[in-house]
Amino acid sequence: MRHLVILTLLFIYSLSFGQKIKVSESQESIEKIPRTGLSTIIELDDNEVESDWKKQLKNYGKVDYSKGVYTVAIANVPSISSSPCRITSIVKSSGKGTQVWYSIDLGSTHVTSSGNSSAYKAAEKILNDFAILCYKDDINSQIKDAEKALSNSVKAQEKEVNQGQNLLKDVEKNKQDKLNLEQKIKENGEQAVQLQKDIAKNKTDQAAAGQDVEKMKKALEVVKAKLTAVGQ
Repeated sequence: MRHLVILTLLFIYSLSFGQKIKVSESQESIEKIPRTGLSTIIELDDNEVESDWKKQLKNYGKVDYSKGVYTVAIANVPSISSSPCRITSIVKSSGKGTQVWYSIDLGSTHVTSSGNSSAYKAAEKILNDFAILCYKDDINSQIKDAEKALSNSVKAQEKEVNQGQNLLKDVEKNKQDKLNLEQKIKENGEQAVQLQKDIAKNKTDQAAAGQDVEKMKKALEVVKAKLTAVGQ
């Protein structure tokens, strides 16, 4: 358990300083039509990233999904445009994690680095901030797991400490029981010696009592003889 906690914390540490976020301009084919947009690779599970990205898109308007493509037909993104725009997005697995790509149709043109610099920078910031949020959420989740593992490790340690204390108490109790038993054996031996003395004395007392009985019998016979002799 301790090793698991250490490895988890080390992984979180390396992840915190190892992730590089890069947003770049790229093209994707939507319904066989190439479109220019922005994309980034997030080194996390695609299911989690896709779920979070769908929530992000909902902030801009109603999200439709069809054949692997997310669409917000009427999107309100103030940082990009004061007028409604159209967002088209794809989330898919890549060799390093999950690729998030989206394009913004302003009506007369798409947002590109060369066509609309300010809008492109705003769109770039949205994707960059989203990637940061994903990494932070993932790290917070791992921290919770590590804290839980640490808590379990502490409980296991406390259990071992308590068990050790109980073992020490058992050892002391065993010593005391041994002393009590030795004392009892000693007392038992002394009692056995006394019993033998009592038996020997009892035999002597029995013999003396037997002699007294015989004397009483003889005395009784003498008294009876006197009774018989009366009047003769």
